[in-house]
Amino acid sequence: MVNQTVKYTAVLPQDYKNELRVLTEKKIISSINQGIRSAIENFLIMRSESEYIHNMREASKDESFNKRMKDTMTAFEYADAKVDDEW
Repeated sequence: MVNQTVKYTAVLPQDYKNELRVLTEKKIISSINQGIRSAIENFLIMRSESEYIHNMREASKDESFNKRMKDTMTAFEYADAKVDDEW
């Protein structure tokens, strides 16, 4: 899937823009736009990971989920074992 880009206007605090400009001048980021895109990407990844952790914590409270996990772990116990110190 090719990611299409769209133009979007956002309002930032002046301090953020100034910090991004300094990072650009120091060649830490290639542009203010790139800094904003990286920040959004990192936020979305972090949010996704947080949601996954929350969902797993909720699932761990479910007895049938725990039984399925235990059954699966038992079923693969020997398949996951090392042979001659190799996987």
